Amino acid sequence: MGSGMDTTNTDMKNLLENYKVHRKLTRDLLLSIGQEQLSAKPFHASGSFGKQFRHLIYIERSYVESLTTGSLSFFRPNVDHSIENDKEKLIHEMDTVDVDLIQIIGSIGNAKAEDKYIDCSQAVKYLGDRNMLASPIQILKWITEHEIFHEGELALYVRNEKLKFPESWMIWGLK
Repeated sequence: MGSGMDTTNTDMKNLLENYKVHRKLTRDLLLSIGQEQLSAKPFHASGSFGKQFRHLIYIERSYVESLTTGSLSFFRPNVDHSIENDKEKLIHEMDTVDVDLIQIIGSIGNAKAEDKYIDCSQAVKYLGDRNMLASPIQILKWITEHEIFHEGELALYVRNEKLKFPESWMIWGLK
């Protein structure tokens, strides 16, 4: 690396671009299914398609909020479960949280992202006790990993319901 180059910002930009690729897959899948599929529960004791999308949005919202509050918590007392059954609301919420994430990551600017830490002690039950503090870089990695995990679940849902994958899912060899 040349002198004066901020590798942290390069890392953040690269991670954000990777996240965008995976979020596009999720959004494309949501756009490709019919409103009636949102209530489908492809497996015994599984959540519906709509619940999967709502969950993705609310967990991402928790991560995004942590970047501004400095504290990560997955406890969301006011979850609006009704959006699980409304494709337009899901799309709107997904787009809104994405805009917020992009703006917040952009606002980190030239600041050293590894010098800012988020208190994850409220989320330690899910993250493990080795993850009491996380940098914005780690938060962005976790958001992307969570998205990819649910891509796998959604792929199983699509297969079980015998639906067609959106063209963008060719990245996984699925069509």
